[in-house]
Amino acid sequence: MAGRIRINYIKFIIFVISLAVIIIFGRDVFVRRFFNEQKSEVPNVMNLDVKDAEKYLKEAGLKVKINSSNSEKVGFNKVFIQYPEAGKIVKSNRTIQIWVNNGKGKEVPNIEKMELLEAKSILQNSDIQIEKIDYQPSDAKFNTIISVYPAPGTKLDPNQKISLLVSSRKILDASVMPNLIGLDLNDAQTLLVQMGLKAGKISRSNDDTLPVNAIISTNPAPGAKIEKGQTVSIVINSGPAPRKAEPTIEDIIKQNSADNVTNQNVEDIINQTMEKIDEKSTKPATPPANNNNAKPDTPAGGDSQPKPAPQPKKPDNGGSAAPAQE
Repeated sequence: MAGRIRINYIKFIIFVISLAVIIIFGRDVFVRRFFNEQKSEVPNVMNLDVKDAEKYLKEAGLKVKINSSNSEKVGFNKVFIQYPEAGKIVKSNRTIQIWVNNGKGKEVPNIEKMELLEAKSILQNSDIQIEKIDYQPSDAKFNTIISVYPAPGTKLDPNQKISLLVSSRKILDASVMPNLIGLDLNDAQTLLVQMGLKAGKISRSNDDTLPVNAIISTNPAPGAKIEKGQTVSIVINSGPAPRKAEPTIEDIIKQNSADNVTNQNVEDIINQTMEKIDEKSTKPATPPANNNNAKPDTPAGGDSQPKPAPQPKKPDNGGSAAPAQE
């Protein structure tokens, strides 16, 4: 009898120990499974291809939401924004939003053999900037494009500029003003000295198609008759005119984070902002409203008829009508 009680006591002790082990080691699994308290560090996927970025985020135990938008910061199909940012500690299975560039690089148009001014106009309409213009004596027509770098048809990287090689006269005629447009100021001054001319007043203007300090125009103009020792006035490019910067997606994300709003609110605001940015370029301008409040002219010999008072509008929420405006 005593032996049976002893065996039961030992079984009871084993049961208690087993239960304690299950409680201690199983609690963490239960909490992680049902309360999602396991944490993950958000990896840095900026500038990665969208497929690689998605792979790394999922390997970190995170979900991914891919947004497509146009950006000049990165190449095609690469990530230019991620939210939350890299290094943040978040709950596992948290959805990380990434923005991927869906705009391919601009293509260099075929402007070879075109006159320089015509080529500049085409490049400006294509939003392609010129980094440098070099002149080379050639049998080609004067002031026409000999070659372009990168070559026509090439897809440009974000913010990449192109260089032009333009034909010049084989022998500079000392009695004819040379074409200095597009040359760097220092190169132009050197050429003027070689021809026995003097650089006079130098003023500045803006031309988005030329690099800074490139010649925009001269007086006398190219091709005009000149004399040795004559003074030449020069207008150089001071760079593109400053534009009012609009808030970027990054700015909006940072502002929303600083406003102490919930993650869901931030994501909703970002999605709405993205839609507004996409619609901005295609939204037609709103025509000016007709001035319905203008008073009619009083006819000769009598007073004009009094205008009836506007009727109050019924509010949408079913409340009391607003008083008519006087």
